[in-house]
Amino acid sequence: MVNPCDTPMIRKLYRERVVSRWEIIEKETVDEIIFRTVKVRNRLILELMARGGMRIGEVLKLRLNDIQDRKLILREPKSGKEHEIVFIPQKIADRLRDYATKKCNSPQDRIFPISYEAARMMVLKAGKLFGIHLRPQTSGGIRQPTPPDPGYLSRL
Repeated sequence: MVNPCDTPMIRKLYRERVVSRWEIIEKETVDEIIFRTVKVRNRLILELMARGGMRIGEVLKLRLNDIQDRKLILREPKSGKEHEIVFIPQKIADRLRDYATKKCNSPQDRIFPISYEAARMMVLKAGKLFGIHLRPQTSGGIRQPTPPDPGYLSRL
């Protein structure tokens, strides 16, 4: 006698889910990836993701008027709130402000006017230099746990 529930479709529906785990990379490796990035724009994007714990989409949405000293205001974050605040190290804040004032004509201009796909490819290429598969998607990337801890490990 054959079990009527033993069909390919039923087996596919009720198969066991595979749990993906984040691999942790050393802070020194993240620093090396950032320091080897030559282009100022790309380096700032990587630093905001690693040191500020920001998602790639959040970095790309930043505008000149979102910078307030060491504090960045994220408009329409993925959490669904109206806005969120991210604190970044002073050195990165100074470099970001200098870069933004040179690139932006008005306070409403985006600091990094590139597409999501271009930024995603940039992150992937930066990781490839070290033989690491960085995941720049919204849930992973080189983000750090919230709140960001500048001296800790980053995620793949």
